[in-house]
Amino acid sequence: MHVSGSRPSGPRLPPSPESPPSVPATPTSPMPILSHSTMGITGKTHVYSPIADDEDGIQHVLPIVPNRRPHMLSVADAPYNDSRLSRRSQYLTISEAVHDSSQPEFDPERLYPIDGKGVGKGGLGSPPTPDFRESKISPSLFPLGLPKPSKKHPFSSSFEAPNWRQLLIHVVLCLIAYPILQIFVVIARNKSLFWSRLFVGAGCGLLGFVLGVSLLQLGRNILEAATWATVIHQSKIPDGPGVRLRDLAVHTSDATSSLSALRLLWDRNTYEGAARDYRRTYDRRPWTLFILFFLLIVGTTSCLSFVFGRVVTIKTNVMRQGETYEEIGIKGDMSDVDIQKANELEGSFNNTNITWTLAPFSAHGGLPSVSSFTHGNDTVYFAETIMSQLLPDGSGFGTFDEKMTAVSTDNDHDSTQQASVQIERTATSSVEPGSTLRFPKWGIRIKCARIPDGNADMIPRGSSTKLTYVFVPRDTLQGLFSWFEMPLPANFSAPLNMSNIAAANDTLPATIKPEDLAMSANFTDNGVAHSLFSYPLTMGEEGNGWQSLEVVLVRMNTIYAPNGTFLRNIDVDIPDGTMNIGYDAAICLELYEPWVVEVYNSTVGAPSSTRIVGKGPSIVNENSNERLSEKKLDDPNVKSKLNSTGLEGVVNKIVKVILTISSKYTNSDMYQDNGRDAYYVPSPTILSYCDAGEGAMGYTVLSEDLFAISRAMADASNVLPYFVGSGDSLARSYSDRVLSTADIEPMQMIVVLIIVLFMGVLAALFVPKLPLALYSWMAAFYADELVGERPAIGMGRNMEIQEIAELVGNMKFRYVN
Repeated sequence: MHVSGSRPSGPRLPPSPESPPSVPATPTSPMPILSHSTMGITGKTHVYSPIADDEDGIQHVLPIVPNRRPHMLSVADAPYNDSRLSRRSQYLTISEAVHDSSQPEFDPERLYPIDGKGVGKGGLGSPPTPDFRESKISPSLFPLGLPKPSKKHPFSSSFEAPNWRQLLIHVVLCLIAYPILQIFVVIARNKSLFWSRLFVGAGCGLLGFVLGVSLLQLGRNILEAATWATVIHQSKIPDGPGVRLRDLAVHTSDATSSLSALRLLWDRNTYEGAARDYRRTYDRRPWTLFILFFLLIVGTTSCLSFVFGRVVTIKTNVMRQGETYEEIGIKGDMSDVDIQKANELEGSFNNTNITWTLAPFSAHGGLPSVSSFTHGNDTVYFAETIMSQLLPDGSGFGTFDEKMTAVSTDNDHDSTQQASVQIERTATSSVEPGSTLRFPKWGIRIKCARIPDGNADMIPRGSSTKLTYVFVPRDTLQGLFSWFEMPLPANFSAPLNMSNIAAANDTLPATIKPEDLAMSANFTDNGVAHSLFSYPLTMGEEGNGWQSLEVVLVRMNTIYAPNGTFLRNIDVDIPDGTMNIGYDAAICLELYEPWVVEVYNSTVGAPSSTRIVGKGPSIVNENSNERLSEKKLDDPNVKSKLNSTGLEGVVNKIVKVILTISSKYTNSDMYQDNGRDAYYVPSPTILSYCDAGEGAMGYTVLSEDLFAISRAMADASNVLPYFVGSGDSLARSYSDRVLSTADIEPMQMIVVLIIVLFMGVLAALFVPKLPLALYSWMAAFYADELVGERPAIGMGRNMEIQEIAELVGNMKFRYVN
């Protein structure tokens, strides 16, 4: 406050007989601050004190001008009466100021209005006098109105009255935090991982920011109270009391900063007046703990967004989609080179002196597994797609390379490592993992029927050749074709020509009726418990696949099948002696057809078929929503249609070679599951044809349905892989969509909100009052008892900013009471 000796504008008072003439203060004396009482929060009240006489000897009361706080004193030129100051305290309380005898015209009862109308001279409760209605209540004392009574703390007088409005806002924010975050979580669901993280992060950040600001606003009261308490503590020391302006500026510049709190904590550790021993007589409160609690609040608010992000769980789900696709090429057909190499193997497979296979038994582990799916009333069997088909330089098993039989026994580690490196190098440019592939491939359907009459349709042993003859009735064969809604071929409609069937010197019994038979098959007496015969019907001329008839003959020594049931039993002389042999047979119609399937190319495992899209040689749209994401694949070497006519190297001959080789390959593998140490003994394969009991002698009766499954799986595993070589086929790739789901962990969220709420309540209810019961921390900002020292050296006109900061920063502020 700057006080000058000019005539004041306040009311003129008569001279007081008790007040001697005032003596102007010397310029070098420190300027006291005239006391006034700070009422309520604002503390903007005027208290008059006689400080000057004019030329007429009349004293003037200078008001303390509000809204100039804190006061930084400069020049003290106001005239003061030293003798009066010696008799009266420089600082007056509100009671002393109101009843000051130096203000005879002031009636303290006028401070207390009743019903807003005031009181008269008769005292409290009396009606106002007319002269009072025309006057105003002490305008110089309370220009802004009468002060409000101070608020009380509900629990203790040692703490400031809470800011109920701010506390209520904090409580409401904690209550609505959960549903607000839940809104962001719901928005983040079924989005890509990026957008889910964005929405969840935005919700957690917003919630953490709002609750953090609310908590800091409650906690800043504690830091500000500790700041002004430090000023009071440091003002009590006798030698150089007060706090430097530069230090006070750091403490008050940002009341929500942890740096300000840490600096205040450090300064209190270095200030003499803030020591517990020094202030033990008037202030025992643990201010350091209050500052540490504020630092805990700051730390909590800084990590709220992070903590909220941890209570929200984001999970990714791989969603398959069938709308957006791109066209790619995979190895799904045979090339002309593959067909040529298959033709070269015909001689080895047609040699009856050897049972030749395409690969050694050790290589069977590398053959693809079988997958099957139900389509209508049928089950369709496929050879599973292998990873090599999806590599740019890969291939299927149908290359018929001469080195195929050497792969399983090749122990050249260098070549193996080179192959692994090649696969790893080319895998980056192959089909993208995590996608659904849709392309045509060959599948098998099969239907079997048991031969109805063992006496009329079977000759167990020829009279001279010992061949076993099996005859298929036309009605039985007609039933198989009808199952697939196919007409019976014309060559099976004519009576069976028996002269072309019976071997030399074999006589057919009279029970055989050629007019009722459609076909026959004969089997040598080789001691194998089960024998197979394949008869190709078509060579794929129409382009939609092949058809084949499969006959199975079971011959079992009944000693090894005590519970067995057969179509016919006879005693036969075999190397083991004369044994009773049971005979059974079945006929199957097997179809090789093109099917469009979906294969999922996983990121963590081998490709696997998932479903049948439809029957046909080429890909078609399942619905109108499918669309091509990139340009159409235009490569003449990539076939868009799976066509059996394309395999005709030399028209029908090559198709017959492939089918014959593959079928014989299957039969040879099945024959190998028979022991030759004894005739017509059981094997695991033959037991799979029936509802077998336990053990090796559990054979019961031939089941056409179980044989159909066994035969189809054997052909799918051993035949179909060789129809896929190095030829390229068109495929559609539907890349997966990675969608995210977000959920709030309820218990963790509730615990976090309870902690935030509890800390806010503590910060609001336990703001300590300043020592000596001077003011609240808020009133400390406006207190006129805050004294600032005048620097010994004034500021020059050409001083640098650093010099001014150094000069002003060393000024000290202290409380005087």
